[in-house]
Amino acid sequence: MENNSVSKYTISFGLSLALNSIINAVLVVAKEKNQTIMAGMQKITGNQWVTHSAIVVILFVIFGWLFARANNGQGLKIVVNRLAGIIVAGVVAGGLIITGFYLIAD
Repeated sequence: MENNSVSKYTISFGLSLALNSIINAVLVVAKEKNQTIMAGMQKITGNQWVTHSAIVVILFVIFGWLFARANNGQGLKIVVNRLAGIIVAGVVAGGLIITGFYLIAD
């Protein structure tokens, strides 16, 4: 197992990316299925996509910071190759959720 040295922030924000890819997909489905959610997001900033983007960016920062604070501030310990796999899996899962929704919903 290869263990290249990367900062705790690389690992933390990489994991946040994977998680937020799935959150983003779920948010797309939720607002497409529920007009109340879309209307509420529209009211917040005047454009539902701006609100959507703001939510995803804020959650990305929050989760990245929280993951970096794990282990008494040392961050999570994950091998680089595993981190890359987690990121790819999160992005692919998010893409499949959105693609599947639009293939089935339309």
